[in-house]
Amino acid sequence: MEERLERMETMLGQLVGMVGNVIAEQLKMRQESNGLRQDFESEKQKNAERHEEILGKFKAMELDRDFI
Repeated sequence: MEERLERMETMLGQLVGMVGNVIAEQLKMRQESNGLRQDFESEKQKNAERHEEILGKFKAMELDRDFI
């Protein structure tokens, strides 16, 4: 009986350790995901600014062409 209890205690200890590792890995993945999301949003903003800049240059070229 004592041996069975020790085995169960060992198994529970291993299980608690595994759950802790899974939770730590999930937290790490969540942090990485948040970082990637921020990078994506930053790049999206930069692309929108570049797009506006290019559109402005095209409009300026069209105006210049009209004067030529």
